Parts: sequence; C-alpha cells; structure tokens
Amino acid sequence: MSRAFARFFILLFVSFSALLLACHEESTGPEETQLLKLEFLDNTQVEFDPTVGTTTIVVQFVARNAHNVPLESDDLTVELRINGERVDVEGILKEDSEQLRTSTYLTLVLDASYSMLEQEPPAFGPMLAAARKTVASGRKLYADRPGVFDWSLYWFSDRIFTPLETTSGTQWGETDIERIPAPRPGTFTKLYAALEVAVEESKLFAEEFANDARDQHMIVVLSDGADNYSWFPNTDITGTGTAGTNRSYKYFGYRATSQSKIVDLIRSHPSLRLNVIGLGSAVRDEELRSLAQAGKGTYFKNPKSDQLDKVFDRVALELTSIQTRGATVPLPSGDYRLDVVVRQRGANAKAVHSLEFHGGDAAAGPR
Repeated sequence: MSRAFARFFILLFVSFSALLLACHEESTGPEETQLLKLEFLDNTQVEFDPTVGTTTIVVQFVARNAHNVPLESDDLTVELRINGERVDVEGILKEDSEQLRTSTYLTLVLDASYSMLEQEPPAFGPMLAAARKTVASGRKLYADRPGVFDWSLYWFSDRIFTPLETTSGTQWGETDIERIPAPRPGTFTKLYAALEVAVEESKLFAEEFANDARDQHMIVVLSDGADNYSWFPNTDITGTGTAGTNRSYKYFGYRATSQSKIVDLIRSHPSLRLNVIGLGSAVRDEELRSLAQAGKGTYFKNPKSDQLDKVFDRVALELTSIQTRGATVPLPSGDYRLDVVVRQRGANAKAVHSLEFHGGDAAAGPR
C-alpha cells in the first residue's frame, strides 16, 4: 500500500467516523441547557385533608429567560415530581381550580409634573395610555381564572391626586386614566410622598382584606425627574377637581418624608413587588433603583418617551407571569421532596427547583 493511498484511507475513515458521530448526536437531540431562572415566592402551601387522606401542595414562581424577561404560561411547560416520581395527571390542579385561587392588586403612581410635557416627544399622554393598557392586561388575566384583580391610582406633582367615587358609587374605569388633566406649568415633584401614600394604602389593604398567602400586591411608579419637594410639608393644601363628565378626583399636600423613610416602609410590606420607571435626564438612578430593590421589583432606566408603551408592556409581564401550580395527591405520613421542572417552549431550556415538605397528616407543611 502506497503512502498516498494510506493517507487517503485514514482521511476517509476519520471523515466517516465524524459523520456517524454527527448523525448520532442529531438523533439523540441537543442537551437541555439551564438558561431559565426560577424565582419562587415565599408562600408555599401544604395542607392535609383528613377526610380523604390527600395532601395539597401549591407553589408560586416566576420563570425568566436568559435576558431576565418573565415568561407567561403559554411559554412554559411545568412538571411536578414527588420524590422523583412524576405526579399523575389526575393529581395536577388545573389552572382554573379554586385551590389555585390568587388575587392581584395593582397601584399606579404616575408623575404629573409639568416637565412630563417638556419631553421630546411629550411623555404625559403616552404614559397615561400605557398605564391604561397595563390595567387592561390585569383584567384580561383574570377573565377565566379564580381570584380578583383590582387597582388604584395616584398621580403627583407638588401635591398628590387620586380618583373619587361618583355620587352613584361607581369607580373609575381604566379608560378614565387618560382623562387625567395635563400638568400646569411650574409644578414640582413630590415623588416620595406619593409613593409613601400608595405603599401605606397597599400595606393596610394587604393586612385587612387581601391577606391570603398567595395574594399579590404590585406598585408601578413612573417619574421623569428627581424628587425635589417631598422634604417640604404642605399639608394645608386640599381640594377636588373634575376629569370630564361624572369623573372627579381629590388632591392634597403631604407631610415631609424622604427616600430612606420610604425604603423602610417598602421593606415592611412583605407581599409587595415594586417596579420603577425612571424617565429623563434628571433621574437619580441609584435612588430609584433602591426603591425597586427594596420592593423586590425591577428598575427600568430612562426609556424614550415614545417607547413608554413597550416599557409598560414589560411591566405588565411582571404582573401576568406569576405562575401558580399545585397538586393534590394521597400520601402516607412522612417527609417528601417536590421537584418543579420548568421548560421553555421552543428554546431548549429548563430549570429545576426542589423543596422539602411534610405530608400525610395534620403536621403537613413546608420544611
């Protein structure tokens, strides 16, 4: 055998082996990658029903892709395993099950200082339209699922505004958000004061009414400039105004407050998620980011005013992407491990979260 022929034979053999390996790898499929991030809420529920001997486990989480964008139910497949064994389909609770009931309460805190009209293009109108869409997203989410969606609204300049009920007792609808009057010239920014009012109301509501372990409380705040007026107490200001036919609001001043005070208040609200949008050249990034961090939310920095609808769409995802999943299964008394296996459709990505629980008797609960 000549050397040239030997080299040709070796090259042919290596090429054929590589082709076989490539075909083998294609037939087995690519390995799933850990590109999903799971954020589990600290409200796992485990309950035992002594009448039928079943244990119900319910968890809540947010799945985020590699770009930290939250994913909705249609983007995911979720599998539950107990001690490594997949839970039978009969045990999986359907998403419209009353046992997965959860409610969401949204509060909007919007900048209505005059500088919102000095953006290029003006940001005030797009902000109102985008806020309306966010409320509509929440209503749509609860159209076919158990639970309640409710919302409240504040806007602010050198004072704080909020809607009033009509004389017949009806509330503002989401379309009424776009009725908010345009800012008047010369107004200042009382951001921290408005946020303090909103957080205190949300905290009180969470303690007295919406206090189920799975109830969600979200605040979305937008400001186009640094707070320059919360230090000044103007509690003597109070009044009412109208926003079109049969829609009115009240306004009021507020006591002196500060960024450090509002951060402490946010942290004292255990079920709050606070998302902050900072718009404009005067925004103090670190101060606004600290608000979002205290509220376990996201800070969206300096979008263009004509892109506010996209930013609010992203904020709405934070509202609509919370996954509530669970199962009801017969378990003997003992300790168990629940694995939540989440895959992103069409992206070949997955993540697994494990938690320990006790089931099968009256001592059932997370461990």
